[in-house]
Amino acid sequence: MNRRDFLRTAGGAAGGASAAAVGAGTAAAAQEEGGGGGGSVRPEWPSYVDDAQNGSYEDLRGESEVTVEVGPGGNFSFVPTKIWIDPGTTINFEFVSPSHNVKPNEQPEGGSLDGTEGGDFDTVPEGETYSATLETGGMYTYYCGPHEGQGMKGAIAVGEEVSTVETGGGGATPLNPEHMGVPFHPHYVGVSTIVMMVVSLLFTFFLLKYGESPNAKGGNN
Repeated sequence: MNRRDFLRTAGGAAGGASAAAVGAGTAAAAQEEGGGGGGSVRPEWPSYVDDAQNGSYEDLRGESEVTVEVGPGGNFSFVPTKIWIDPGTTINFEFVSPSHNVKPNEQPEGGSLDGTEGGDFDTVPEGETYSATLETGGMYTYYCGPHEGQGMKGAIAVGEEVSTVETGGGGATPLNPEHMGVPFHPHYVGVSTIVMMVVSLLFTFFLLKYGESPNAKGGNN
């Protein structure tokens, strides 16, 4: 095999292996996020929260008590912004920054999301907690009075009565890294990088062992 054929063959193999590694990592990460396999479902969120800040979603069914942070990092957001819970779950709204409140926008008949005390512009001091236990199934939306116009809104889906949509086949709602622990993607990027390094080392080894010397005659005419 002459040098040109060797480089063409080995280079194609290295490129193919690298592309396969990156593709495998991306596909695996997508499957972890709910975008592959048989898919899953999530609530069909009302348009009211389309412009909500942060926009994170968590399926918290199975928990008897959950936490929503109000204004984390001084941002105009509820985190997670959208949650799915079972009837009877207690939601603790923890005020981690000042000048915010929780006010109901819409809720099912018999819903018990009363919101914090006072009017739209009466706020809750930092460090305090407002708790609500939601027994009635359905879709709830709420907002922060002083910052509704800045997209400080949230939604709560309670029970199985809510409308749902399929998230498989590329329609998955992205998971927020703040609530995923260690992100998935860096792991797969790291694995892909290691594979590419190994392929490059093998390529160099075979080039040195079997590649023709630049001074060799013949084979390249």
